Amino acid sequence: AVTKPAHISGSIDNARDFPVPPGGRAARRGTEVIVRVTVGTDGRARDCTIYRPSPDPEADAITCDLVENRLGFRPATDSAGEPVAAPFFWRQRW
Repeated sequence: AVTKPAHISGSIDNARDFPVPPGGRAARRGTEVIVRVTVGTDGRARDCTIYRPSPDPEADAITCDLVENRLGFRPATDSAGEPVAAPFFWRQRW
């Protein structure tokens, strides 16, 4: 790919998207997860995997689901300007 995929729409910014962990929301505050997805030629994220986990595996799995279903991307392009599938890393902080 000559250009990388770029996040262009959607957000993951509502605490209600995630269950309250043991110890309350403060237990997750200041942590993060990094997930890896493949952004297809259609701008959709697929094949999410946890690249760097947070201390909350349930929140990590929810993050994967939200990235795949809520976010939109501009796909990567090759040297001819054609869209190509490429990896994208999303960092979710709490």
